[in-house]
Amino acid sequence: MKNRLLLLFFLFLGALLPLRVNAQEPVKRSTETTKIGGKEYYLHQVKEGQTLYGLSQVYNVTVEEIEKLNPEVKNGLKTGHVLGIPVRPVAEPQAEPKVEPKVEPKVEPKVEPKVEPKVEPKEEPKVEPKVEPKVEPKVEPKVEPEVEPKAEPKVEPVIEPKEEPAVEKPQPVVPHKEAYTNKGRVVRTGEDLYDIAKEYGIDISDFKFANPGLTDTPAVGTVINVPAIANDNDYIVHYCERNERVSSLLKRWKVDESEFRAKNVSVGSHVFTNQVVLIPIQPITDFYWIQTAHNEVVEEEEKIDEVEPTPEPQAVPHLDFDLEMGEIPVCVPSAANAAKRYQVALMVPLYLSDIGSIEVSKENIAKTRKSRAMSFLQFYEGFMIAAERLEKQGLKLDLTVIDVTDSESSGERAVSEISGMDLDLIIGPFYGSAFNVVEDYAKANGITIVNPVTSRMSVIEDNPNVVKVKPGNMGMVFTLSNLVKNSYSDANVFIVSREKAEDSLFLSQLEHHLNLAVNSEVTVSGDAFLQYARNESERMEMGNHIVPTVDVEGQTYSTDDFQNGGTEQVVIDNPVKRYAYSEIGQVKSQLSGVRDNVIIAYGNDNVFATQMLNTLTRQAERFPITLVCAPDWSKYEKLLVDNLLKMNAIYVSDFFVDYESDEAKQFVRRFREKYVGEPRKYAFEGYDVGYYFLSALMQYGSDDLIGCLNCYEAALLHTNYRFYYKNYLDANGNDGKENLYWSIYQYDKDNIELVPLDPFKNNRGND
Repeated sequence: MKNRLLLLFFLFLGALLPLRVNAQEPVKRSTETTKIGGKEYYLHQVKEGQTLYGLSQVYNVTVEEIEKLNPEVKNGLKTGHVLGIPVRPVAEPQAEPKVEPKVEPKVEPKVEPKVEPKVEPKEEPKVEPKVEPKVEPKVEPKVEPEVEPKAEPKVEPVIEPKEEPAVEKPQPVVPHKEAYTNKGRVVRTGEDLYDIAKEYGIDISDFKFANPGLTDTPAVGTVINVPAIANDNDYIVHYCERNERVSSLLKRWKVDESEFRAKNVSVGSHVFTNQVVLIPIQPITDFYWIQTAHNEVVEEEEKIDEVEPTPEPQAVPHLDFDLEMGEIPVCVPSAANAAKRYQVALMVPLYLSDIGSIEVSKENIAKTRKSRAMSFLQFYEGFMIAAERLEKQGLKLDLTVIDVTDSESSGERAVSEISGMDLDLIIGPFYGSAFNVVEDYAKANGITIVNPVTSRMSVIEDNPNVVKVKPGNMGMVFTLSNLVKNSYSDANVFIVSREKAEDSLFLSQLEHHLNLAVNSEVTVSGDAFLQYARNESERMEMGNHIVPTVDVEGQTYSTDDFQNGGTEQVVIDNPVKRYAYSEIGQVKSQLSGVRDNVIIAYGNDNVFATQMLNTLTRQAERFPITLVCAPDWSKYEKLLVDNLLKMNAIYVSDFFVDYESDEAKQFVRRFREKYVGEPRKYAFEGYDVGYYFLSALMQYGSDDLIGCLNCYEAALLHTNYRFYYKNYLDANGNDGKENLYWSIYQYDKDNIELVPLDPFKNNRGND
């Protein structure tokens, strides 16, 4: 009878399964991705019927990872919601056959003994001993040799062999803020990089990034920089290496198989390259720094002293860059320069070999523009419109256009083509391998060369002839500090970021400059405190009553003092506050209800942006918040714009076109007439590069061009260029020039359209 019921159950379940499969929306891997720091993420839009498990299978991630990156999904998936999902390789085809042997045995009679203990454990107690002998031989041999020696010192099993005499436990925990530095960690006897990674809850890849050349088994006494990365999880995300197996993972990471299986339920006995697994660790409640033991060599302590000093104090320039660089020479335009004829080489990756000709008929132009051969064509077209405009103003130009693609040999061919020409300016190439070749030629021949696309700082190193037009981190420091100085000097300013190790120097520089930009003390009237108290009373529905006290920026004030006129004003210290996103609770506790709060959120990361907005949206209903989104959050506009409006969001980007300006309208009209199409990003960039540098040649000539860029400004379309007469971090003058200007813009008061802001002016008027 029991077997008959069991058979009916399976038949009923088999009838239901096809219905469920048919009702479920198939998951297709998204083609839209975004960069999060150095890692890539898919942007997946949820469709009706899709599940977290289905998403995890298609994208090769765990359900726990999706929930961690998108906390809102814990309440269920919502149709139309966009999720951030890590980019991972698709599982190898070999993994598919493993599913079949698991499905077939369930139908055969052999499955019944496995099912019966779970269905009717009370009726057949004899089944229990059948299960135990199967479990014990598998678990005990693996647990005893590895886990038992570490069972006593549960907190620090790695240190047990030599550090058990309470070297670390008696030491006080260093404060969390102090822990975020690049202090050294000395490798001890018997431990490897996996032990240290578990100790701090940080993957070995992050340790290797912070310590170039570091191996999995560093020598005893090696001093390792600990990355400033917080991990509030009870696991480490690990990317599997080639030929790695689960058995080798367990051995390297020194974890129990049962704990590993609990975190990785879908992982079999094999893993493939770059597959993600979760390594279970003890929850890390705080960060602390391990001191060297008494029996360690003194030389190791001396090595730590050598690691601790950082170049940050020397690398941080003053807010007024002019003071640091001394007297700036003044360049005077010359009419003689405008009368000269200039030879310019424009090196653009047109891939002409793919199509044979740059001439495109009007009938096929739309189709052709989508090919690789035409991907950078609009840069050329925008450049030519700028040259055409300047020729009408008297420019005499001999332009050589060279197709330089993404190979070193392409750069060498370009050099052979321009060899012997008396060039005044080179623009391009676009790709690094080709640019390096042409850059060396330009340096040897004293020719100014412009890199139009890269944001890498290294491109201007050790070559004073290079000009980089894409702004970098110091340009952002320059732009944001001027924005705060001119518009928010009395505000309560925060920096919130992911605190990645590679960003630490930039964030220190930004914090330093912002502290120079804000007023060190701010005077707030008692009326502002009273108004905030009334708002709080209304929020708590207290009727005619008023709250007895208010909390402002971490301090408690009595409302009686302001009502009775005893306190007419309050002086508040005004340092800039810097936190990692993991410390967002401290940000919320220090928001002000009596003055503006400016929160600079640094991170080009869709997940980070979503988390910031989800956290701060409710706070914006209570506190006046201006959120500065840096850099380039505009590409997430469709996802976040409603919440961004609540916080008066200011975008920071290296590209913004004000289509309402007369210059932009005129350019769009001319582009349509000349090229029968709509101008896109490269068209505007090509126009600005061409117009700025060709008109600068007409002002100062080729000999003084790079030395006079600090004196020259021009009306451009998608950005502005701001150069200083020498590199502010290069004392010897061996580096080239970098544009410092980032575009900033904000929705107008009616929240209808984005308008540009000028960081060098007060954008708030009398507000």
